[in-house]
Amino acid sequence: MPRRGRQNKSRASFLDSRNGYNWRVDVFITPEARREVEALRALRPAPSAWGVLIGHKRGPRVIVEKVFPAGEGAPPLDETGAAELERIWPGGVVGVFAVRPGAAFRKAVLAPLFYGKIVLVLDATRRSASISPAVVEFDRKFYLAPAGLAPAVKGRRP
Repeated sequence: MPRRGRQNKSRASFLDSRNGYNWRVDVFITPEARREVEALRALRPAPSAWGVLIGHKRGPRVIVEKVFPAGEGAPPLDETGAAELERIWPGGVVGVFAVRPGAAFRKAVLAPLFYGKIVLVLDATRRSASISPAVVEFDRKFYLAPAGLAPAVKGRRP
C-alpha cells in the first residue's frame, strides 16, 4: 500500500498529459459537434475565425461535444476570457479551433494557458471540412503535438 502523499505509478499515469505522453491522446468529435463543423464550412468563415471546443476527457480520449465560434482576427482567449468560460462550463473547455490559422494564432496557443488542450485546425474550403487535431505540449518550449482523430463507430462497441 503506498504511503500518503506519494503517488502510485500506474499504467494510467503514464498516459496522462502531464507526463508528456500526449501522443496517446485522441479526439472524438460527436455527431452534433461534427454538424457544427459542417455548418461552419457552409458559412465560409474568414481564414482567421476561431472558437472554443466544449466537451470532456475520458481516459486518454478527449470528447468534443460542442464547437462554439468566438471571433475572427483577434488572438484566442486570454486568462480573463478563459476564466469566464470556465465559470460558464466548469471543466468543459477542452480546447480551441481555428479556420486556416495564421502564425499569430499558432503563437498565441503555444502558451501555459493552453497546455494539454486540443487545437483543431479546420480547412473549410474543401467540399468536406478537413480536421487536423493537435495537443499543446511542453518540452523546454511549447509545441503542437499531433493527436489522432477517433473514428465514429456505428453499432455496439467491442
